Amino acid sequence: MRLFVVYPSARSGWELLREGDSVPLHFSEKDSAIGYGRCIADANRPSALRVETAHGTVETAWRFEAVELADPVTTERR
Repeated sequence: MRLFVVYPSARSGWELLREGDSVPLHFSEKDSAIGYGRCIADANRPSALRVETAHGTVETAWRFEAVELADPVTTERR
């Protein structure tokens, strides 16, 4: 499972870091960081997104489960 974390930047704004990466993405607004984080976590299922405070406590979290492949849909013509 991939983990993505949004947290306050030491400079200003917010950072989004994927577990294992060394360089986070920087956002000026918290909502932008969370919105992008949710999209990228959703696209990389199974994954989780965690929003942390400046003290490292978890403020909010989402979990994106693996998607099971459905049977193909067929169309009948009459």
